[in-house]
Amino acid sequence: MKGLYIHIPFCNQKCPYCDFFSITQWKVSFESYFEALLKELEYYASLYTLNIKTIYFGGGTPSVVPPKVYKDFFSRLGSILDLSKVEEITIEVNPESYGLEEFIQLREIGFNRISVGVQSFLEENLKKLGRKHSVKHSLETLKNLSRAEFENISVDLIWGLPQQTPQQLREEFKYLSDLGVVHLSAYLLTVYEETPLYRWVEEGKFNLPEEEQIETLYYTLLEETKKIGFQRYEISNFAKEEKYRSKHNLLYWKMEPFLGIGAGAWSFDSKKRWFNKRNLLTYIEAWNKRTPPVEEVINLSEEELLRETLIMGLRTTEGVNKELVLKKNLPKEIIEEFFTFKGNKIAFNDRGFLLSNSILSMLI
Repeated sequence: MKGLYIHIPFCNQKCPYCDFFSITQWKVSFESYFEALLKELEYYASLYTLNIKTIYFGGGTPSVVPPKVYKDFFSRLGSILDLSKVEEITIEVNPESYGLEEFIQLREIGFNRISVGVQSFLEENLKKLGRKHSVKHSLETLKNLSRAEFENISVDLIWGLPQQTPQQLREEFKYLSDLGVVHLSAYLLTVYEETPLYRWVEEGKFNLPEEEQIETLYYTLLEETKKIGFQRYEISNFAKEEKYRSKHNLLYWKMEPFLGIGAGAWSFDSKKRWFNKRNLLTYIEAWNKRTPPVEEVINLSEEELLRETLIMGLRTTEGVNKELVLKKNLPKEIIEEFFTFKGNKIAFNDRGFLLSNSILSMLI
């Protein structure tokens, strides 16, 4: 296991577009949940070699939890993992959660990468997305991260909102260019079933852009990232230099084995995937009894593994071995229009990434 994902399900509010497991009310202490996390990790340490290079705290909202809880957690984590081999420790934070003092504490604990859920630098877009924070919160958070001497700062942006114009998207980048941000995750707003956003779209209360508008916004995004020195390395991810690419997420895209702990977390050991039950009390009680609260195990055939390798690898600009694509016998004009060759690798070009879902459907 090369990566460790730790799911923190606590949230102050549930965003209308979010389909991750998160809860806004809980009757357990943070300490009891983190105790269960350690028990889960100890269990898997007895089954697997934990050669952990990256640790990622995702959510939910990990910054709902006070830094002291993380400090206590890491003081015990070292007895299970060799922390000296860990190269990257990331935590997702919401702009309204932590101040300068908390960021200094995180750096002292050992965190060296921060992912900030900005989503937009425009107030009107934050309202459309149902976000709690303001643009002022985001700007102050990014300034505080620089003051706390964090070098590897990532920002999440969501694009493809109702009535969004290319000019509005360009406005977002005026903020990014001088705030010490070295990594950008720019996600097209996606509507998932069983979310309030899905219901709003169905009821006609939330009108998503037409395909032509999405295409215009997409090329505007690529233009603006290049202007401020960001290089794309995955369909939605951009970094100023290779050293700022998310090492943890690259494990997923390269089909490397990783362990996910916490309620609702997923794991992959090169042969199978499994995920935990999405219930906080069930999760804690299970580990108090030393019984894994696994919801489902998915054993993957060789064909399924190859398919996943294709799907995950083509998310990246590095791509996959060209034979994986060429043996699918796609029409020649599809290959020429949507792909680019890099030695023995093949990857999507910019146009290919825009239409990747349709092309991947043809491939698999």
